[in-house]
Amino acid sequence: MDENNNILALQLVELDRESNKVVPFTHEFRVHGFDIYWDSLDPTELTFMFVNHQRTGDGISIFRHKIGTKYLQHVKTVKSPLLYAPNDVVAMSRSTFYATNDMRSTSRIMRQIEIFFGMAWGHIVYYGHEGMFTTAAAGISYPNGIARSADGNTIYVAASSEPSVNMFRPASDGTLALVGKTVFKDFVPDNVSVDTATGQVLVSGFLNTFEMFRYNHEVLSGTSARPAAAVRRLRPLAYPRMGFAVENVLSHDGTLLPATTMATLQIKRGVQRILLGSVMADHIAICRAGSRI
Repeated sequence: MDENNNILALQLVELDRESNKVVPFTHEFRVHGFDIYWDSLDPTELTFMFVNHQRTGDGISIFRHKIGTKYLQHVKTVKSPLLYAPNDVVAMSRSTFYATNDMRSTSRIMRQIEIFFGMAWGHIVYYGHEGMFTTAAAGISYPNGIARSADGNTIYVAASSEPSVNMFRPASDGTLALVGKTVFKDFVPDNVSVDTATGQVLVSGFLNTFEMFRYNHEVLSGTSARPAAAVRRLRPLAYPRMGFAVENVLSHDGTLLPATTMATLQIKRGVQRILLGSVMADHIAICRAGSRI
């Protein structure tokens, strides 16, 4: 969506190996988290990475987009036994990424227990240039949204069950070292995004967890649940171990956009506004200083 609120629909395509022609994408596409990577060495192309919950197994589907066209061309979908519960992905280059595995358990009952007791069983995987998956960090309570700083030297992860936002430093082998965190009270973080101009982090999350669970469970059949949500701005302090200075940017009672799961900044004619989205909604909300557009 551009600053004039125009929405461009991109068509998924792939290269047919036999005819060497571009054809519509024929594989299953069940999206969860995603990221977009821009390389200054080729500013005309974007790389899209999607968590794809295919019935044949979870994977990360990578597409390339030439700016000015209406197509996303499939590059590859990568899978691994280490990528068994992917939630979100952050691109580090056109071919490398980190992805969060939010839980270890696979059965419904054990997943509910893992969430309820906040078990630190989730982890982050890294997919490197050599095409191999490795465990980058472990022992995280429901690692959810993930984002990187503009220079790629810091990785931010929302740990929903702690609840906290963790700050990691990536090593050359892809492993992540925890260097700081901020733990919240009465706020459950879901997704994170980075304002590349300032380095500040926007965190979307919930103020009433049980209402959010009720909404997700009942939404398809009709529900009166309206989980209250908020957006917090985190400003990294001088030393990573100090965590962040936290500012409440926006709060709503759930009527603005039920189950708000993401927030990101956009500049419209020099004015900053916040775009809100939800994994359970078919629309977004656009906000600016104290108002809804």
